[in-house]
Amino acid sequence: WFDACVDAHVKLGWKPLGRETISHDPSDGGDAAAYVYRKGSVILAIDEMPEGTEINDAMDWATTAAEEIRADMFIWDGDGMGAGLRAQAKKALSGKQCQLSMFKGSLSPMNPNQVYQPIDGELKKAATNANTFSNQRAQFYWLLRDRMFKTYLAVERGEYQNPDEMISFSSSIELIDQLRAELCRIPRIPGGRIQIMSKPDMKSKLKLDSPNLADCVMMSESADYVAVQKSTSTDYDSRGNSAGWT
Repeated sequence: WFDACVDAHVKLGWKPLGRETISHDPSDGGDAAAYVYRKGSVILAIDEMPEGTEINDAMDWATTAAEEIRADMFIWDGDGMGAGLRAQAKKALSGKQCQLSMFKGSLSPMNPNQVYQPIDGELKKAATNANTFSNQRAQFYWLLRDRMFKTYLAVERGEYQNPDEMISFSSSIELIDQLRAELCRIPRIPGGRIQIMSKPDMKSKLKLDSPNLADCVMMSESADYVAVQKSTSTDYDSRGNSAGWT
């Protein structure tokens, strides 16, 4: 599925259109920090900082990227050490038309009563998000998986799919091989609801490095679920902060 998604927008003739988002995985416990730049359904750029980068330096680096592209939304991982970055994010992007969203993958699924419709037969019947996913990390990894499957159907089998429901990874991304490796090894935990193995367990049980690039792409999936708020206030809350780019 991954290879079908590389330059899918070029293969299928659609352009990157829509919300521009930077999603950031802070350095946590010595892991490398990363960010992803997404426009609509296309991942246009991915970058990573070396392991051991100070968490506040990494946040400055990611928010600078958001400023440079005049991002509509900035998302960062708020589980672990990222929970302490709210004030820094607000200060860096205050007064900009950039919505802030602290993603917490450990929380219960967003839109819990919304019905999730399976698309490839692995799940037998539709159920609510709350009954399908164990948490938000599982929810948005699975929705990313659905996008990749739909893209595969369009590219490899010629089946029409709505571009807004697909995903494309630009071939210009230098870290694309690393992204492929990370996305293709995300382990699922068997059980009644969909659950993804946590990063600490991946490291301790499987000796796998933290999938920072994959997590950034996964977090970018949450953008459509975050409430859009239009306000002239610069007060930060967990849903966003809007004013105007200057």
